[in-house]
Amino acid sequence: MLKQSIAAVIFAVLLGAASQDGGTSPWFGTWALRAQDAGDRPETLIYSDAGAGAMRMESVEAQSVIVTHFDGEPMVDIGPNSSSSALAVTATSPTSYAWTFWKDGQPFVQGLNTLAADRQSFTEVSWLADEPENRVTLIYERR
Repeated sequence: MLKQSIAAVIFAVLLGAASQDGGTSPWFGTWALRAQDAGDRPETLIYSDAGAGAMRMESVEAQSVIVTHFDGEPMVDIGPNSSSSALAVTATSPTSYAWTFWKDGQPFVQGLNTLAADRQSFTEVSWLADEPENRVTLIYERR
């Protein structure tokens, strides 16, 4: 119960619900994988308010849509190309979250996303679930 209460507070701060100025989440907006990380596989992410304390996470190129509450529960991809994949997201601070991408009911990729101090980019450190020693670092920039 205490863990869920702490997660709820972190999530409220993450989404900006507790901000004095009525601002929105620092995560909301469009993010693009920077060119040197993307190579010939660009990725555009759109994060937006899904209501009821949730965030909608859309991967444009993959046609994936996940609505998460940052509570660690796997949420099924509801996008047009969904294929039994899911994403579990847990807020770790107002400017970072851990995640696990599930494929065919099994953890496939895990990672941690952290906003830069200027909130104009975020760093993703990720790894295959069965190879945590082989980490990849990618940078997404705000568009």
